[in-house]
Amino acid sequence: MFGTAASGGASSMEPTGVVHVNLMFYVSALVVLTSLGALYVKYAASKSKEYDLYAPRQNGTQEQQAEGPKVSVLFGTQTGTAERFANQISEEINERYPKVKAAAYDIETYDHENKLEAEELALFCVATYGDGEPTDSALNFTTWMGDLVSKGEEDGSMPLKGLKYGVFALGNKQYEHYCACGKLVDRRLKALGATQVIERGEGDDDANIEDDFAAWKEKLWVELDNLGYAAATKMNGANGHHANGNGVAVKKTPSKAPEEFSVEKVAGTASLWRFDKAEIGPNSPVEVPVSERRELHTSESDRSCIHAELDISGTNLSYETGDHVGIFASNPPELVSEALKRLDYDGKSFVKLTAKPGSKLSKLMFEGKAMSIRDLVSYFLDLQSPPRKESLLALAACASDPKEKARLEHLASKEGRDEYRSYILDDLRSLLEVLQAFPSAKPSLGVFAARIAPKLQPRFYSISSSPLKHPKSIHISCALVEGDSPTGRYHKGVASTWLSRCKPNSSKIAVFVRKSNFKLPQKAEAPIIMIGPGTGFAPFRGFLQEREAQASMGGAGLGEAHLYFGCRSRTKDFIYEDEIMGWKESDVLSMLNCAFSRDQAKKVYVQDLIKQRAQEFYRLIGEEKASLYICGDKNMAKDVNLVLHSIIQQQGGKTSSEAEGMIKDMQTEGRYMRDVW
Repeated sequence: MFGTAASGGASSMEPTGVVHVNLMFYVSALVVLTSLGALYVKYAASKSKEYDLYAPRQNGTQEQQAEGPKVSVLFGTQTGTAERFANQISEEINERYPKVKAAAYDIETYDHENKLEAEELALFCVATYGDGEPTDSALNFTTWMGDLVSKGEEDGSMPLKGLKYGVFALGNKQYEHYCACGKLVDRRLKALGATQVIERGEGDDDANIEDDFAAWKEKLWVELDNLGYAAATKMNGANGHHANGNGVAVKKTPSKAPEEFSVEKVAGTASLWRFDKAEIGPNSPVEVPVSERRELHTSESDRSCIHAELDISGTNLSYETGDHVGIFASNPPELVSEALKRLDYDGKSFVKLTAKPGSKLSKLMFEGKAMSIRDLVSYFLDLQSPPRKESLLALAACASDPKEKARLEHLASKEGRDEYRSYILDDLRSLLEVLQAFPSAKPSLGVFAARIAPKLQPRFYSISSSPLKHPKSIHISCALVEGDSPTGRYHKGVASTWLSRCKPNSSKIAVFVRKSNFKLPQKAEAPIIMIGPGTGFAPFRGFLQEREAQASMGGAGLGEAHLYFGCRSRTKDFIYEDEIMGWKESDVLSMLNCAFSRDQAKKVYVQDLIKQRAQEFYRLIGEEKASLYICGDKNMAKDVNLVLHSIIQQQGGKTSSEAEGMIKDMQTEGRYMRDVW
């Protein structure tokens, strides 16, 4: 249009006018070209920056941080997943919103009594443990919230009225109380006056919790935009995102996996389990010897169940009947050797790993400790769990083969969701199997420990002893876990394999005790019903030892105690049979009901025996106010719960809603407790 006007005017103008117009054209063009050149230089500079998926947070200047809003991301975790999600949220908020300052905090150490009320926006990643219970780290927080809610019901106070919040709840749909803790936190925040800015997200660990979390985050960005958190319109390589055609930030794979650990070669040895903290816990366990190990199944059984005793004399460990013990077992040695060979690590070398400045890693148990590389891989890194998508991305950054790199990236992408589910999750493909399938990926020890291998988590067992009888030892009843996986790999459970191979008075293992509410009634004369097939009997062995000790002390008599036990065959896997029969003969155990599922043509389970004894069962829970305890497999617990509903309706003449109300009352009164897995 400019050219047409100029040529039209030139034909009717003097020659000097033509020169003037041409001069103006060239000057204008020069200005435009200069501006475009500057924009290109700026764009090229941003594109030339090395992308770092794990770069330290890009929070903007201190002035920007001071001006912008703050977001606190609080996590209550048991296995580390909620913590990992919380860290992801805080990191991505800082990347997307340069004027916002976000940080993740452990809900256990966060000063909620003094800080939460003053927060602008708090996001919660909260896991559920066991039978709908808060994780150990979230217990104090949920109790504190409950106290505030009770206070508010009395005086109308709403102390969190100025708080905006969002909750992502983690759970497993195979359990009855799915995401119960996250739902509880959500309800109590609302009751305390807080304003929900995003619908509660729920992640199912039985399906694909990673995708559940990713979908919730996409909704979160929309809500933060609506709150006025000005998103960066251009994200360069420094924060690991690029904009796609829709303007959505998409994470790319780094060309090289950065080293977040400094790996120092050291000489000599050091205790793996020596900690500065005096208090024994999941982050500071204590090493104890195994004093006894024996097989509980008979020689006729084709399966195995181990009884192990841990000597806690000389330690500060103590426990109560019904508590759990957490043990840090090592990976099977043959698996460790396979991993070391694949990764080309010298297992005999001693190293010390320390997080580099600016690292976003949470404090890891092995950090700063001198140990052999074999011990590091044996005790602290999970080789058998299916790898997360983040692990696949980090592995892709270490792959030299372009095809392998592309395949790993695809598996970790949104487009590869279905393939990730089938290849990784459905096939239960272990990290070691993935490493073997992509041989060109050769991560350094620091990258492998920091970003690829998950932390090896402690395994928990219901303690099968009572301190009244065994004050200096903790007993464990453990079924050996082994069998073929869908890929043909022969899987060996970490803890059960270690326990089956340990040598009494020689082997040692790091442990800690986790308190539980799974307790006997305070009054010994109160009646109880125990339902525990297989190793579900473990805590009830402690209960019966305790009742036996109480009886020997005299005083009030013991209340009725009914046990429903189940196994496949009386001659093969009736664990602790001699002890159980002894308690029955001495009246420590009033009634024994055994379901041997495979000793007859028609299988019989504990729930079938409960149906047969429905009248007696209802007399105990309805009239005698007996406490009901269930321990064992989650599917068994579901079936028993259904039978319980039916018995209350039929024997008590109640409607379905009335039966549900009675069960809730029993739970509130502490008369219906479950320890399920």
